[in-house]
Amino acid sequence: MKEVKKYNPVVITRENSIMNNDVHQYIMNENLKDIKKDIGMFFTPEWVINFMIDLISTEKFIDSNHIMVLEPACGLTQFLSGIKRKKPDLFNKASLFGVEINQDIINYLTNTCFVDNIKLYNDDYLLWNTKLSFDLIIGNPPYGIPSHSNHYTIKTSPETKKKYKAIYETWYGKYNVYGAFIEKSIKLLKNEGQLIFIVPATFMILDEFKKLREYLSNNGKTSIIYLGSDVFKPEANVSSVVLNFIKSDKYRHTLELLEYTDKEIKTLNMNSNWKGEVVRFETNYSTTLENICPYRLGDIYQIRISPRTPEIKNNPLIVNNDNIDKNNYLPILNGKNLKLNKIIYDNLTGYWISKQNVSKFRGYFENPHIVVGLGFRENGKIAAGLDIKCYPWMGDIYHLLKDNNLFNLNFDLDEYEVINFLRSEYMQKYIKDVYREITYHLSITQLANLPLPDKKAWTVLKKEKFYE
Repeated sequence: MKEVKKYNPVVITRENSIMNNDVHQYIMNENLKDIKKDIGMFFTPEWVINFMIDLISTEKFIDSNHIMVLEPACGLTQFLSGIKRKKPDLFNKASLFGVEINQDIINYLTNTCFVDNIKLYNDDYLLWNTKLSFDLIIGNPPYGIPSHSNHYTIKTSPETKKKYKAIYETWYGKYNVYGAFIEKSIKLLKNEGQLIFIVPATFMILDEFKKLREYLSNNGKTSIIYLGSDVFKPEANVSSVVLNFIKSDKYRHTLELLEYTDKEIKTLNMNSNWKGEVVRFETNYSTTLENICPYRLGDIYQIRISPRTPEIKNNPLIVNNDNIDKNNYLPILNGKNLKLNKIIYDNLTGYWISKQNVSKFRGYFENPHIVVGLGFRENGKIAAGLDIKCYPWMGDIYHLLKDNNLFNLNFDLDEYEVINFLRSEYMQKYIKDVYREITYHLSITQLANLPLPDKKAWTVLKKEKFYE
C-alpha cells in the first residue's frame, strides 16, 4: 500500500453530489486504473452489494437509537450508499464512516460523490488509530500480498510491512492483506457486532491463514457463504465467499458453511466445535472415498517443500554458471521438470550443485522418494513421480518421506502404487469436490489430509470405478 499522510475527516453531504453510481464506476475505472492496481481495489458488483446488505441483522438494531457503521477501504462507498438505498430505516439512525488510503480517491469523492453524511478518513486502515467501535462493518477489503517487489500486487514499503507484522497476530507466511483487514475489523466491532466482507475463499484452506481461522473461531460465530469463481471476472479470477461474522463469546467455535446458487442460500455444514481447522466441502463421493481408504497421506509420509528461490540464489553451494564440469554437478530441478507421468532430468532452472554437496543442501535429496507438484496439471490432476536419480529440487515441489511410525507397519502400497493413486481420477474428483475452485495448488495441510488406500482398498476402488 502507498504511504499516505493523515487527514481530518471529510464530511460528504447531498449538496456536493452530482452523479449516480454507474457513472462513478465508469469514471473511476477510466481515471484511476493504476491506483486501483497498486492498492488491490476491485469494484463490487451491484448484486453482491445487495446480497451482503440483505445479510445485515437489522433486528439487532430495532431498539438502537444510534448505530455505528464502517466501510474499510471504502473506495466509492458502495456499501454505505447501498445501505442508504436498501435500508433507509437503518441509514436514518446510523453514523456512517469510511476509511480510504488513497488521497486521489478521497478528492474524487469530495467533488463528485453521491452519498449522504459519511465521515471519510484518509488513512491506511491497517494502521488507523481510532477509539471508535462499530455495530456493523461491511465492505470489500483489498486482496493481495503486500510488498515493494513488482512480483506482488499491493505496493508496500518494507517499513510499513514490518509494522503490519508487529500489529497483527494472525500474520503468517506470505500473508494476504485481506486477512489483516478481517482481524482489524473484528477488533473494532462491539460485542455482538457484525462483520460482512466479501473476500477470496483461500482463507478457508491455505496454511497461511491458519492463525486467522483460529482467531475467527475464538471470537465468535463464523458463517462462510461460497459464491464461486465468477464474481470479479474478468478483472480477477478468484473464488469468492461472503464472510458473515458475529463477534460473541456465546457463539465461539461455531462454523456454518453455506453456498449461494440459483438465488438461494443452502446450508452445507454446521460445526459447533470448530477450532480453526481447514474448511472443506463434503459430498457423498468424498465421504465414501474417505471411508474406503484407511489412511491419510500424512499418516505415512512426512512432507517437505523444496527450497525457495531466495535460498537458492543466496546459497554458496549453488552455482549459476554453465561453464562447469557437468560430470560432477547435478542440475537443480523445479516444477517444470515434473510432468503428469514422468520427471525430466534436464536443467531448466540454470542452477547447479556439485554431487558431493547435495547432502549438505538437503539430506533427503540423496534418497529415492516421491515428489509432488503443488499446482495441478491437466484437468486438475496431481503431478507426482518417483525421483529414482536423487536430484536436488527447488520451488513448488513437495517431497514425501516415508515416516517410521506405527501406521507404516501395516501400510502395504509400494511407491508406484501411491503415485498412481495420487494421479488417478479418484483423487482428481476428490479434490474438486472438497476444495472446489478455491486454489490452483495444494497446501501441505491439504496434501497431508488426502485419503490413501491400502492394497485391499485400492483393489476395491479399481474394480468398482465408483468415481464414474
